[in-house]
Amino acid sequence: MGNQCTGIDDFQGQQFAPNISAQNEVFVEGRVPIVGQNPSRFNDDDIITVYQSNNNRLNYGRNSLGQGYMTAQKYNLRDNISIQASSHGLTNSQNAALMITIKSNDILLINQKGQECLRQGIDLVCLIDHSGSMQGEKIKLVRKTLKQMLTFLQPVDRLCLIMFDCRCYRLTRLMRVTQENVQKFRIAISSLQARGGTDIGNGMKMALSILKHRKYKNPVSAIFLLSDGVDEGAEERVRDDLIQYNIRDSFTIKTFGFGRDCCPKIMSEIAHYKEGQFYFVPNLSNIDECFAEALGGLVSVVANHVQLSVQPMNSNKIQIKKAYGDKWTYDSWKGAFTLYQPHLLSGVRKDYIFEVADYKTSGKQEVRVLLQADPVEGGDKVTIEQIIELKNSDLSNEVLPNYYRVKGAECFEQARLYAEQGQYQASQQILKNINSEIKLQNFNDPNLQVVQTDLEMASNFCYPGQFENEGRHHMHQLHIVHMYQKSRGVQINQNQDGQIISLDCQYQNNLQKQYKDQTREIKQNDPNYWNDC
Repeated sequence: MGNQCTGIDDFQGQQFAPNISAQNEVFVEGRVPIVGQNPSRFNDDDIITVYQSNNNRLNYGRNSLGQGYMTAQKYNLRDNISIQASSHGLTNSQNAALMITIKSNDILLINQKGQECLRQGIDLVCLIDHSGSMQGEKIKLVRKTLKQMLTFLQPVDRLCLIMFDCRCYRLTRLMRVTQENVQKFRIAISSLQARGGTDIGNGMKMALSILKHRKYKNPVSAIFLLSDGVDEGAEERVRDDLIQYNIRDSFTIKTFGFGRDCCPKIMSEIAHYKEGQFYFVPNLSNIDECFAEALGGLVSVVANHVQLSVQPMNSNKIQIKKAYGDKWTYDSWKGAFTLYQPHLLSGVRKDYIFEVADYKTSGKQEVRVLLQADPVEGGDKVTIEQIIELKNSDLSNEVLPNYYRVKGAECFEQARLYAEQGQYQASQQILKNINSEIKLQNFNDPNLQVVQTDLEMASNFCYPGQFENEGRHHMHQLHIVHMYQKSRGVQINQNQDGQIISLDCQYQNNLQKQYKDQTREIKQNDPNYWNDC
Protein backbone atom coordinates (compact mmCIF):
# COMPACT_ATOMS: atom_id res chain seq x y z
CA MET A 1 0.00 0.00 0.00
CA GLY A 2 1.34 3.46 -0.84
CA ASN A 3 2.90 5.38 2.03
CA GLN A 4 2.68 9.15 1.85
CA CYS A 5 6.14 10.04 3.17
CA THR A 6 7.69 13.46 3.18
CA GLY A 7 11.34 14.38 2.99
CA ILE A 8 14.07 15.91 0.92
CA ASP A 9 13.57 13.50 -1.97
CA ASP A 10 9.76 13.32 -1.74
CA PHE A 11 8.12 14.57 -4.92
CA GLN A 12 4.94 15.43 -3.00
CA GLY A 13 6.80 17.13 -0.13
CA GLN A 14 7.63 20.79 0.25
CA GLN A 15 11.41 20.36 0.23
CA PHE A 16 13.70 19.30 -2.55
CA ALA A 17 17.39 18.68 -2.92
CA PRO A 18 19.44 21.76 -3.84
CA ASN A 19 19.04 22.98 -7.41
CA ILE A 20 22.11 21.19 -8.68
CA SER A 21 23.06 21.92 -12.27
CA ALA A 22 24.25 19.28 -14.71
CA GLN A 23 27.82 20.57 -14.32
CA ASN A 24 27.73 20.01 -10.54
CA GLU A 25 26.25 16.52 -10.47
CA VAL A 26 28.22 13.96 -8.48
CA PHE A 27 28.59 10.31 -9.55
CA VAL A 28 30.81 8.28 -7.21
CA GLU A 29 31.07 4.49 -7.06
CA GLY A 30 29.20 3.07 -4.09
CA ARG A 31 27.06 6.16 -3.50
CA VAL A 32 23.69 7.40 -4.69
CA PRO A 33 24.27 10.08 -7.37
CA ILE A 34 23.69 13.69 -6.33
CA VAL A 35 21.34 15.12 -8.97
CA GLY A 36 18.89 18.02 -8.85
CA GLN A 37 15.42 16.99 -7.64
CA ASN A 38 13.38 20.17 -8.12
CA PRO A 39 10.60 19.36 -10.65
CA SER A 40 10.63 22.95 -11.88
CA ARG A 41 14.14 22.19 -13.18
CA PHE A 42 13.26 19.00 -15.06
CA ASN A 43 14.02 20.80 -18.31
CA ASP A 44 17.71 19.96 -17.81
CA ASP A 45 17.73 17.11 -20.34
CA ASP A 46 20.68 16.60 -22.67
CA ILE A 47 20.51 18.68 -25.81
CA ILE A 48 19.36 17.33 -29.16
CA THR A 49 19.81 19.59 -32.17
CA VAL A 50 16.50 20.95 -33.42
CA TYR A 51 16.07 22.14 -36.97
CA GLN A 52 13.21 23.70 -38.86
CA SER A 53 11.94 21.75 -41.86
CA ASN A 54 10.50 23.27 -45.03
CA ASN A 55 6.92 22.85 -43.84
CA ASN A 56 7.71 24.84 -40.65
CA ARG A 57 7.23 21.85 -38.39
CA LEU A 58 9.81 21.19 -35.67
CA ASN A 59 11.80 18.00 -36.10
CA TYR A 60 13.88 16.85 -33.19
CA GLY A 61 17.41 15.53 -33.47
CA ARG A 62 17.30 13.99 -36.92
CA ASN A 63 20.23 15.83 -38.48
CA SER A 64 22.85 15.81 -35.75
CA LEU A 65 22.17 12.28 -34.52
CA GLY A 66 21.92 10.52 -37.89
CA GLN A 67 18.30 9.46 -37.65
CA GLY A 68 17.49 9.54 -41.36
CA TYR A 69 17.38 5.76 -41.45
CA MET A 70 13.92 5.51 -43.04
CA THR A 71 14.91 7.84 -45.83
CA ALA A 72 18.23 6.05 -46.31
CA GLN A 73 16.45 2.72 -46.68
CA LYS A 74 13.73 4.23 -48.87
CA TYR A 75 11.09 3.17 -46.34
CA ASN A 76 8.11 5.28 -47.31
CA LEU A 77 5.34 4.82 -44.76
CA ARG A 78 2.52 4.93 -47.29
CA ASP A 79 4.13 2.23 -49.47
CA ASN A 80 4.90 -0.06 -46.52
CA ILE A 81 1.47 -0.28 -44.89
CA SER A 82 -1.29 -2.44 -46.33
CA ILE A 83 -4.97 -2.65 -45.39
CA GLN A 84 -7.31 -5.57 -46.05
CA ALA A 85 -10.89 -6.35 -45.06
CA SER A 86 -12.24 -9.91 -44.88
CA SER A 87 -15.40 -11.49 -43.54
CA HIS A 88 -16.79 -14.90 -42.76
CA GLY A 89 -20.19 -16.09 -41.59
CA LEU A 90 -20.46 -17.36 -38.02
CA THR A 91 -21.60 -20.90 -37.30
CA ASN A 92 -25.27 -21.20 -36.26
CA SER A 93 -25.79 -17.47 -36.63
CA GLN A 94 -27.08 -14.88 -39.06
CA ASN A 95 -24.10 -12.75 -38.13
CA ALA A 96 -20.57 -12.64 -39.51
CA ALA A 97 -17.11 -11.72 -38.34
CA LEU A 98 -15.46 -8.77 -40.09
CA MET A 99 -11.66 -8.54 -39.91
CA ILE A 100 -9.66 -5.42 -40.73
CA THR A 101 -5.98 -6.30 -41.17
CA ILE A 102 -3.18 -3.73 -40.99
CA LYS A 103 0.31 -4.88 -41.98
CA SER A 104 3.57 -2.95 -41.83
CA ASN A 105 6.65 -4.15 -43.65
CA ASP A 106 9.93 -4.82 -41.89
CA ILE A 107 12.69 -2.24 -41.94
CA LEU A 108 16.35 -3.26 -41.73
CA LEU A 109 17.65 -2.27 -38.28
CA ILE A 110 20.35 -4.94 -37.91
CA ASN A 111 22.79 -5.45 -40.80
CA GLN A 112 24.25 -8.71 -42.11
CA LYS A 113 27.12 -8.48 -39.60
CA GLY A 114 24.65 -8.42 -36.71
CA GLN A 115 25.36 -4.76 -36.04
CA GLU A 116 22.54 -2.34 -35.31
CA CYS A 117 22.00 0.31 -37.98
CA LEU A 118 21.39 3.98 -37.29
CA ARG A 119 17.82 4.52 -36.16
CA GLN A 120 15.49 6.99 -34.50
CA GLY A 121 16.23 8.06 -30.95
CA ILE A 122 14.29 6.98 -27.87
CA ASP A 123 13.52 8.97 -24.73
CA LEU A 124 13.12 6.33 -22.01
CA VAL A 125 12.22 6.98 -18.38
CA CYS A 126 12.79 3.94 -16.14
CA LEU A 127 10.88 3.97 -12.86
CA ILE A 128 12.37 1.43 -10.44
CA ASP A 129 10.76 0.14 -7.26
CA HIS A 130 13.46 -0.30 -4.61
CA SER A 131 11.12 -0.81 -1.64
CA GLY A 132 11.98 -3.25 1.14
CA SER A 133 10.22 -6.16 -0.59
CA MET A 134 12.76 -5.91 -3.42
CA GLN A 135 15.57 -6.96 -1.09
CA GLY A 136 17.93 -9.74 -2.08
CA GLU A 137 17.64 -11.51 -5.41
CA LYS A 138 15.01 -9.13 -6.86
CA ILE A 139 17.06 -5.94 -6.63
CA LYS A 140 20.13 -7.85 -7.85
CA LEU A 141 18.27 -9.01 -10.97
CA VAL A 142 16.94 -5.51 -11.60
CA ARG A 143 20.43 -4.03 -11.44
CA LYS A 144 21.72 -6.59 -13.94
CA THR A 145 18.74 -6.06 -16.24
CA LEU A 146 19.26 -2.31 -16.32
CA LYS A 147 22.96 -2.70 -17.06
CA GLN A 148 22.16 -5.16 -19.85
CA MET A 149 19.64 -2.64 -21.24
CA LEU A 150 22.48 -0.14 -21.72
CA THR A 151 24.01 -2.46 -24.33
CA PHE A 152 20.94 -2.08 -26.54
CA LEU A 153 20.84 1.71 -26.36
CA GLN A 154 22.79 4.05 -28.62
CA PRO A 155 24.13 7.60 -28.22
CA VAL A 156 21.03 8.72 -30.11
CA ASP A 157 18.90 7.53 -27.15
CA ARG A 158 18.32 9.31 -23.86
CA LEU A 159 17.64 7.64 -20.52
CA CYS A 160 16.39 8.86 -17.15
CA LEU A 161 16.50 6.61 -14.07
CA ILE A 162 14.15 7.19 -11.13
CA MET A 163 14.03 5.05 -8.00
CA PHE A 164 11.06 5.03 -5.67
CA ASP A 165 9.88 3.51 -2.44
CA CYS A 166 7.44 5.65 -0.47
CA ARG A 167 9.45 8.55 -1.90
CA CYS A 168 11.00 9.04 -5.32
CA TYR A 169 14.46 10.19 -6.31
CA ARG A 170 15.85 11.08 -9.72
CA LEU A 171 19.08 9.12 -10.12
CA THR A 172 19.95 10.71 -13.47
CA ARG A 173 18.73 13.46 -15.71
CA LEU A 174 17.38 12.53 -19.13
CA MET A 175 20.87 11.96 -20.58
CA ARG A 176 22.18 10.66 -23.89
CA VAL A 177 23.58 7.13 -23.68
CA THR A 178 27.08 8.12 -24.73
CA GLN A 179 30.20 6.20 -23.73
CA GLU A 180 30.92 8.82 -21.07
CA ASN A 181 27.40 8.72 -19.64
CA VAL A 182 27.18 4.92 -19.61
CA GLN A 183 29.59 4.92 -16.66
CA LYS A 184 27.31 7.36 -14.83
CA PHE A 185 24.31 5.16 -15.52
CA ARG A 186 26.18 2.10 -14.20
CA ILE A 187 27.06 3.95 -10.99
CA ALA A 188 23.43 5.00 -10.57
CA ILE A 189 22.19 1.45 -11.16
CA SER A 190 24.71 -0.04 -8.72
CA SER A 191 23.47 2.35 -6.02
CA LEU A 192 20.00 0.77 -5.98
CA GLN A 193 19.30 -0.76 -2.57
CA ALA A 194 16.00 -2.07 -1.20
CA ARG A 195 14.26 -0.07 1.54
CA GLY A 196 10.96 1.59 2.46
CA GLY A 197 7.38 1.19 1.23
CA THR A 198 5.79 1.51 -2.21
CA ASP A 199 4.24 4.61 -3.81
CA ILE A 200 3.78 3.87 -7.50
CA GLY A 201 1.56 6.90 -8.06
CA ASN A 202 4.15 9.34 -6.76
CA GLY A 203 6.88 7.75 -8.88
CA MET A 204 4.72 7.92 -12.00
CA LYS A 205 4.06 11.60 -11.28
CA MET A 206 7.78 12.28 -11.46
CA ALA A 207 8.17 10.24 -14.66
CA LEU A 208 5.34 12.18 -16.31
CA SER A 209 6.90 15.44 -15.16
CA ILE A 210 10.18 14.45 -16.86
CA LEU A 211 8.38 13.90 -20.18
CA LYS A 212 6.27 17.02 -19.79
CA HIS A 213 9.09 19.45 -19.01
CA ARG A 214 11.97 18.10 -21.12
CA LYS A 215 13.37 20.79 -23.38
CA TYR A 216 14.11 18.50 -26.32
CA LYS A 217 12.27 15.44 -27.60
CA ASN A 218 13.34 12.29 -29.36
CA PRO A 219 10.84 10.82 -31.84
CA VAL A 220 9.87 7.85 -29.61
CA SER A 221 9.13 8.08 -25.88
CA ALA A 222 8.19 5.58 -23.19
CA ILE A 223 8.00 4.97 -19.46
CA PHE A 224 9.09 1.61 -18.05
CA LEU A 225 7.64 0.90 -14.59
CA LEU A 226 9.20 -1.94 -12.55
CA SER A 227 7.57 -2.99 -9.29
CA ASP A 228 6.80 -6.00 -7.12
CA GLY A 229 4.39 -4.29 -4.73
CA VAL A 230 0.93 -2.94 -4.14
CA ASP A 231 -0.05 0.72 -3.94
CA GLU A 232 -3.79 0.87 -3.42
CA GLY A 233 -5.48 3.43 -5.67
CA ALA A 234 -2.31 4.11 -7.69
CA GLU A 235 -4.09 3.46 -10.99
CA GLU A 236 -6.65 6.21 -10.27
CA ARG A 237 -3.94 8.69 -9.26
CA VAL A 238 -1.95 7.92 -12.40
CA ARG A 239 -5.07 8.35 -14.55
CA ASP A 240 -5.72 11.75 -12.96
CA ASP A 241 -2.09 12.80 -13.46
CA LEU A 242 -2.22 11.79 -17.13
CA ILE A 243 -5.22 14.09 -17.55
CA GLN A 244 -3.60 16.90 -15.58
CA TYR A 245 -0.24 16.79 -17.40
CA ASN A 246 -1.95 16.44 -20.80
CA ILE A 247 1.27 15.41 -22.57
CA ARG A 248 0.56 15.80 -26.27
CA ASP A 249 3.65 13.97 -27.45
CA SER A 250 3.14 10.33 -28.33
CA PHE A 251 4.40 7.95 -25.64
CA THR A 252 3.57 4.58 -24.15
CA ILE A 253 3.85 2.95 -20.73
CA LYS A 254 5.15 -0.57 -20.20
CA THR A 255 4.89 -2.15 -16.75
CA PHE A 256 6.85 -5.08 -15.35
CA GLY A 257 5.46 -6.96 -12.35
CA PHE A 258 8.03 -8.99 -10.41
CA GLY A 259 6.72 -12.17 -8.85
CA ARG A 260 3.44 -12.93 -7.17
CA ASP A 261 3.37 -9.97 -4.79
CA CYS A 262 2.81 -7.35 -7.48
CA CYS A 263 -0.73 -6.10 -8.07
CA PRO A 264 -1.70 -7.09 -11.65
CA LYS A 265 -4.75 -4.83 -11.65
CA ILE A 266 -2.71 -1.72 -10.94
CA MET A 267 0.11 -2.61 -13.31
CA SER A 268 -2.14 -3.65 -16.22
CA GLU A 269 -4.43 -0.63 -15.94
CA ILE A 270 -1.52 1.83 -15.83
CA ALA A 271 -0.04 0.27 -18.97
CA HIS A 272 -3.42 0.15 -20.71
CA TYR A 273 -4.00 3.89 -20.21
CA LYS A 274 -1.36 4.52 -22.89
CA GLU A 275 -1.96 1.37 -24.97
CA GLY A 276 1.12 -0.24 -23.47
CA GLN A 277 1.48 -3.68 -21.97
CA PHE A 278 1.87 -5.39 -18.63
CA TYR A 279 4.64 -7.97 -18.40
CA PHE A 280 4.06 -10.45 -15.58
CA VAL A 281 7.41 -12.01 -14.69
CA PRO A 282 6.88 -15.01 -12.39
CA ASN A 283 10.43 -16.26 -13.02
CA LEU A 284 12.55 -13.27 -12.10
CA SER A 285 15.52 -14.48 -14.14
CA ASN A 286 13.44 -13.66 -17.26
CA ILE A 287 13.07 -9.96 -16.51
CA ASP A 288 15.99 -9.05 -18.78
CA GLU A 289 14.34 -10.88 -21.71
CA CYS A 290 11.09 -8.98 -21.16
CA PHE A 291 13.03 -5.71 -21.09
CA ALA A 292 14.88 -6.61 -24.28
CA GLU A 293 11.64 -7.43 -26.08
CA ALA A 294 10.04 -4.17 -24.95
CA LEU A 295 13.07 -2.20 -26.14
CA GLY A 296 12.94 -3.97 -29.49
CA GLY A 297 9.40 -2.70 -29.89
CA LEU A 298 10.41 0.91 -29.20
CA VAL A 299 13.37 0.73 -31.57
CA SER A 300 11.17 -0.54 -34.43
CA VAL A 301 8.55 2.24 -34.22
CA VAL A 302 7.92 3.75 -37.67
CA ALA A 303 4.91 5.99 -36.91
CA ASN A 304 3.38 7.96 -34.03
CA HIS A 305 -0.19 9.07 -33.29
CA VAL A 306 -1.83 6.28 -35.29
CA GLN A 307 -5.59 6.53 -35.77
CA LEU A 308 -7.70 3.84 -37.46
CA SER A 309 -11.31 4.43 -38.49
CA VAL A 310 -13.76 1.80 -39.80
CA GLN A 311 -17.07 2.85 -41.36
CA PRO A 312 -19.67 0.78 -43.31
CA MET A 313 -20.61 2.29 -46.70
CA ASN A 314 -23.63 2.64 -49.11
CA SER A 315 -27.34 1.89 -48.71
CA ASN A 316 -26.77 -1.85 -48.43
CA LYS A 317 -24.32 -1.20 -45.66
CA ILE A 318 -23.52 -3.71 -42.99
CA GLN A 319 -24.42 -3.09 -39.37
CA ILE A 320 -21.53 -3.43 -36.97
CA LYS A 321 -22.92 -4.99 -33.83
CA LYS A 322 -19.73 -5.09 -31.78
CA ALA A 323 -16.09 -4.01 -31.95
CA TYR A 324 -13.80 -6.28 -29.94
CA GLY A 325 -11.52 -4.46 -27.52
CA ASP A 326 -12.30 -1.62 -25.13
CA LYS A 327 -10.24 1.05 -26.92
CA TRP A 328 -12.69 1.63 -29.80
CA THR A 329 -14.87 4.75 -29.74
CA TYR A 330 -18.08 5.05 -31.75
CA ASP A 331 -19.24 8.17 -33.59
CA SER A 332 -23.00 7.73 -34.00
CA TRP A 333 -23.20 10.68 -36.43
CA LYS A 334 -20.70 9.17 -38.86
CA GLY A 335 -21.43 5.57 -37.96
CA ALA A 336 -17.67 5.01 -37.59
CA PHE A 337 -15.52 3.15 -35.06
CA THR A 338 -12.16 4.76 -34.25
CA LEU A 339 -9.07 3.40 -32.48
CA TYR A 340 -5.98 5.35 -31.36
CA GLN A 341 -2.51 3.85 -30.90
CA PRO A 342 0.56 5.90 -29.88
CA HIS A 343 2.97 3.85 -32.02
CA LEU A 344 3.05 1.64 -35.09
CA LEU A 345 5.90 -0.87 -35.26
CA SER A 346 7.54 -2.21 -38.38
CA GLY A 347 7.01 -5.84 -39.29
CA VAL A 348 3.72 -6.32 -37.45
CA ARG A 349 0.25 -7.46 -38.35
CA LYS A 350 -2.85 -6.34 -36.47
CA ASP A 351 -6.19 -8.08 -37.03
CA TYR A 352 -9.14 -6.08 -35.70
CA ILE A 353 -12.38 -8.02 -35.29
CA PHE A 354 -15.99 -6.81 -35.53
CA GLU A 355 -19.21 -8.75 -35.30
CA VAL A 356 -21.61 -7.82 -38.09
CA ALA A 357 -25.38 -8.15 -37.57
CA ASP A 358 -27.91 -9.22 -40.22
CA TYR A 359 -25.19 -10.40 -42.57
CA LYS A 360 -26.26 -10.55 -46.21
CA THR A 361 -24.47 -12.74 -48.70
CA SER A 362 -25.96 -10.92 -51.70
CA GLY A 363 -25.54 -7.31 -52.74
CA LYS A 364 -22.47 -5.15 -52.73
CA GLN A 365 -21.21 -4.40 -49.24
CA GLU A 366 -18.32 -2.06 -48.62
CA VAL A 367 -16.40 -0.71 -45.68
CA ARG A 368 -14.33 2.49 -45.55
CA VAL A 369 -11.03 2.12 -43.71
CA LEU A 370 -9.03 5.26 -42.89
CA LEU A 371 -5.58 5.15 -41.31
CA GLN A 372 -3.70 8.31 -40.33
CA ALA A 373 -0.22 8.39 -38.81
CA ASP A 374 2.76 10.67 -38.26
CA PRO A 375 6.00 9.22 -39.71
CA VAL A 376 8.52 8.84 -36.92
CA GLU A 377 11.05 10.92 -38.90
CA GLY A 378 8.65 13.84 -39.13
CA GLY A 379 7.01 15.48 -42.09
CA ASP A 380 3.36 15.52 -43.12
CA LYS A 381 0.81 13.16 -41.66
CA VAL A 382 0.26 10.10 -43.83
CA THR A 383 -3.33 9.29 -44.72
CA ILE A 384 -4.30 5.94 -46.25
CA GLU A 385 -7.93 5.55 -47.22
CA GLN A 386 -9.50 2.52 -48.84
CA ILE A 387 -13.05 1.53 -49.65
CA ILE A 388 -13.05 -2.26 -49.65
CA GLU A 389 -15.78 -4.56 -50.90
CA LEU A 390 -16.46 -7.46 -48.58
CA LYS A 391 -15.92 -10.64 -50.52
CA ASN A 392 -13.71 -13.66 -50.39
CA SER A 393 -10.06 -12.68 -50.02
CA ASP A 394 -6.73 -14.28 -49.32
CA LEU A 395 -7.39 -13.83 -45.60
CA SER A 396 -10.96 -15.17 -45.46
CA ASN A 397 -9.81 -18.46 -43.96
CA GLU A 398 -8.09 -16.52 -41.16
CA VAL A 399 -11.17 -14.59 -40.05
CA LEU A 400 -12.69 -17.25 -37.80
CA PRO A 401 -9.40 -18.16 -36.03
CA ASN A 402 -8.98 -14.46 -35.20
CA TYR A 403 -12.61 -14.22 -34.14
CA TYR A 404 -12.01 -17.02 -31.65
CA ARG A 405 -8.77 -15.35 -30.58
CA VAL A 406 -10.66 -12.28 -29.34
CA LYS A 407 -13.48 -14.42 -27.93
CA GLY A 408 -10.84 -16.29 -25.95
CA ALA A 409 -9.33 -12.98 -24.81
CA GLU A 410 -12.73 -11.92 -23.50
CA CYS A 411 -13.04 -15.20 -21.61
CA PHE A 412 -9.79 -14.55 -19.72
CA GLU A 413 -11.36 -11.36 -18.40
CA GLN A 414 -14.74 -12.94 -17.62
CA ALA A 415 -13.16 -15.93 -15.87
CA ARG A 416 -10.93 -13.67 -13.79
CA LEU A 417 -13.91 -11.65 -12.56
CA TYR A 418 -15.72 -14.83 -11.48
CA ALA A 419 -12.64 -16.18 -9.70
CA GLU A 420 -12.16 -12.87 -7.85
CA GLN A 421 -15.66 -13.43 -6.42
CA GLY A 422 -14.70 -16.94 -5.32
CA GLN A 423 -16.69 -18.63 -8.09
CA TYR A 424 -13.85 -20.85 -9.23
CA GLN A 425 -15.94 -23.55 -10.90
CA ALA A 426 -17.80 -20.97 -12.99
CA SER A 427 -14.43 -19.46 -13.93
CA GLN A 428 -13.07 -22.83 -15.04
CA GLN A 429 -16.22 -23.57 -17.01
CA ILE A 430 -15.96 -20.35 -19.01
CA LEU A 431 -12.42 -21.21 -20.08
CA LYS A 432 -13.21 -24.86 -20.83
CA ASN A 433 -16.32 -23.99 -22.86
CA ILE A 434 -14.53 -21.59 -25.22
CA ASN A 435 -11.62 -24.04 -25.56
CA SER A 436 -14.01 -26.85 -26.47
CA GLU A 437 -15.74 -24.61 -28.99
CA ILE A 438 -12.42 -23.80 -30.62
CA LYS A 439 -11.45 -27.48 -30.79
CA LEU A 440 -14.72 -28.34 -32.53
CA GLN A 441 -13.82 -25.93 -35.34
CA ASN A 442 -10.71 -28.02 -36.06
CA PHE A 443 -8.59 -25.03 -37.05
CA ASN A 444 -5.01 -25.65 -38.08
CA ASP A 445 -3.82 -22.25 -36.90
CA PRO A 446 -0.58 -22.08 -34.85
CA ASN A 447 -1.50 -18.73 -33.31
CA LEU A 448 -4.82 -20.04 -32.09
CA GLN A 449 -3.06 -23.09 -30.66
CA VAL A 450 -1.14 -20.75 -28.35
CA VAL A 451 -4.45 -19.21 -27.25
CA GLN A 452 -5.72 -22.72 -26.46
CA THR A 453 -2.57 -23.48 -24.47
CA ASP A 454 -3.12 -20.30 -22.48
CA LEU A 455 -6.79 -21.17 -21.87
CA GLU A 456 -5.75 -24.55 -20.47
CA MET A 457 -3.08 -22.96 -18.30
CA ALA A 458 -5.49 -20.33 -16.97
CA SER A 459 -8.09 -23.00 -16.17
CA ASN A 460 -5.52 -24.84 -14.06
CA PHE A 461 -4.96 -21.66 -12.04
CA CYS A 462 -8.67 -21.21 -11.20
CA TYR A 463 -8.51 -22.83 -7.77
CA PRO A 464 -8.42 -21.29 -4.30
CA GLY A 465 -4.91 -20.15 -3.50
CA GLN A 466 -3.51 -20.80 -6.98
CA PHE A 467 -5.64 -18.04 -8.49
CA GLU A 468 -4.62 -15.49 -5.86
CA ASN A 469 -0.95 -16.46 -6.00
CA GLU A 470 -0.46 -16.41 -9.75
CA GLY A 471 -3.61 -17.02 -11.81
CA ARG A 472 -4.97 -13.49 -11.64
CA HIS A 473 -1.62 -12.12 -12.83
CA HIS A 474 -1.62 -14.33 -15.92
CA MET A 475 -5.25 -13.60 -16.75
CA HIS A 476 -4.80 -9.82 -16.56
CA GLN A 477 -1.88 -10.16 -18.99
CA LEU A 478 -3.42 -12.72 -21.33
CA HIS A 479 -6.59 -10.68 -21.86
CA ILE A 480 -4.57 -7.77 -23.31
CA VAL A 481 -1.97 -9.96 -25.07
CA HIS A 482 -4.52 -11.81 -27.17
CA MET A 483 -7.10 -9.04 -27.61
CA TYR A 484 -4.54 -6.58 -29.01
CA GLN A 485 -1.89 -9.03 -30.29
CA LYS A 486 0.83 -7.73 -27.98
CA SER A 487 4.10 -9.43 -27.15
CA ARG A 488 4.54 -10.66 -23.58
CA GLY A 489 8.22 -11.49 -23.17
CA VAL A 490 7.95 -14.69 -21.18
CA GLN A 491 8.39 -17.98 -23.01
CA ILE A 492 5.67 -20.55 -22.29
CA ASN A 493 5.87 -24.33 -22.42
CA GLN A 494 3.36 -26.71 -24.00
CA ASN A 495 3.17 -30.42 -23.26
CA GLN A 496 2.79 -32.41 -26.49
CA ASP A 497 2.80 -36.21 -26.22
CA GLY A 498 4.87 -36.10 -23.05
CA GLN A 499 7.39 -33.61 -24.49
CA ILE A 500 7.75 -29.99 -23.40
CA ILE A 501 7.64 -27.66 -26.41
CA SER A 502 8.81 -24.07 -25.84
CA LEU A 503 6.65 -21.38 -27.43
CA ASP A 504 7.64 -17.75 -27.86
CA CYS A 505 5.00 -15.08 -28.17
CA GLN A 506 3.52 -15.13 -31.67
CA TYR A 507 2.96 -11.37 -31.75
CA GLN A 508 6.62 -10.29 -31.70
CA ASN A 509 8.19 -8.59 -34.67
CA ASN A 510 11.62 -9.65 -35.86
CA LEU A 511 13.58 -7.05 -33.89
CA GLN A 512 11.82 -7.89 -30.63
CA LYS A 513 12.67 -11.53 -31.16
CA GLN A 514 16.29 -10.71 -32.06
CA TYR A 515 16.75 -8.58 -28.94
CA LYS A 516 15.27 -11.27 -26.71
CA ASP A 517 17.18 -14.12 -28.36
CA GLN A 518 20.40 -12.15 -28.04
CA THR A 519 19.82 -11.64 -24.33
CA ARG A 520 18.97 -15.31 -23.83
CA GLU A 521 22.09 -16.39 -25.73
CA ILE A 522 24.35 -14.12 -23.67
CA LYS A 523 22.96 -15.61 -20.46
CA GLN A 524 23.41 -19.17 -21.68
CA ASN A 525 27.01 -18.60 -22.78
CA ASP A 526 28.21 -16.50 -19.83
CA PRO A 527 28.31 -18.38 -16.50
CA ASN A 528 29.15 -15.09 -14.75
CA TYR A 529 26.24 -13.19 -16.30
CA TRP A 530 24.47 -12.49 -13.00
CA ASN A 531 27.66 -11.63 -11.10
CA ASP A 532 27.87 -8.09 -12.52
CA CYS A 533 25.10 -6.69 -10.35
